[in-house]
Amino acid sequence: MALNNEELLRKATLSLDDFGGGGEAPLSIEQVAKFYRVAIDAQAMLPDVRTVMSNSNKWQESKLDFGSRIMRAGVEGVRLVDTYDATVAGTGRAKPTTGIIEISTSLIRGEVPITDEVLEDQVERAGFSDTLTTLIAERVGRDIEELLINGDTAVVGTDAYLGLLDGWFEVAKDGTGANDYDATADAQDYQAIFSTLLGSLADRFKKDKANMRFYVPARLEEKYRDNLTARGTPLGDQMLEGERPLKYQGVLIKPVSILDIAAGDPDTSEILLSHRLNLLAGYRRMVKFETYRDPREGVTSFIVTCRVDAQIEHIPATALAYSVNVEP
Repeated sequence: MALNNEELLRKATLSLDDFGGGGEAPLSIEQVAKFYRVAIDAQAMLPDVRTVMSNSNKWQESKLDFGSRIMRAGVEGVRLVDTYDATVAGTGRAKPTTGIIEISTSLIRGEVPITDEVLEDQVERAGFSDTLTTLIAERVGRDIEELLINGDTAVVGTDAYLGLLDGWFEVAKDGTGANDYDATADAQDYQAIFSTLLGSLADRFKKDKANMRFYVPARLEEKYRDNLTARGTPLGDQMLEGERPLKYQGVLIKPVSILDIAAGDPDTSEILLSHRLNLLAGYRRMVKFETYRDPREGVTSFIVTCRVDAQIEHIPATALAYSVNVEP
């Protein structure tokens, strides 16, 4: 449903002046921060995940992990053995597992042409362009989230936008199948799926459950909430009224309305379990937000250009269920 002018006015929190009034130059660091804040805050996953930025189109993020014990039995006056040989367990110095995450951003661009008549006929008049700026920033955020969630280079032939890069759900499929789970046989027993995903992770990845998430389709969250309402308990009443977030063993179940659902018999989708900061949203810091008026057409175009990427810091710390039944 279209927003009326009063609703648009209430949403007008940005001004073109915030972005330097448009122009060809990239936004300043402060302007970029404000643009991304407006774009990200209204989304489901983008406010959760870790944001990384660079002035380059490609850059590397370092990762460091200790997968086993580093402390040894000490002997007074004797240093630890100078060896990293794994066969000499518990005797030498510990060596961390290091790695590099390469962020390689893809270019995305949007253009919104608005005729002079539309701008002139609005109740807000000049203020309407500022309202439009806010709406564009919020929509850009939703489109970025869609790409970072549903991106799949395998679909580039049918959807050039989603085919730009692999989103978090695709990246989580590391090819080994270690933490990938086919949920076909579970039907709509979502509790069983949550249990399997959580049980597939090493214990050391589950120490901070307060920041772990089950990212699920919004339809699944609604259905699971309905299942819980069948219980004749105060918890069931709270689930019916939607008073409290859903959790499974302390892990928040986060609905993601934009997550792809494959139509079929039944409809299916995916569930991703991860620490929220294990998911990286990479942005090239340089963003262009420009306005251009062509008097020949009587049109002012609002143009946004940026570069983004999705990566996972440590794939073994994620678990993904596919072929999850989300039939209404």
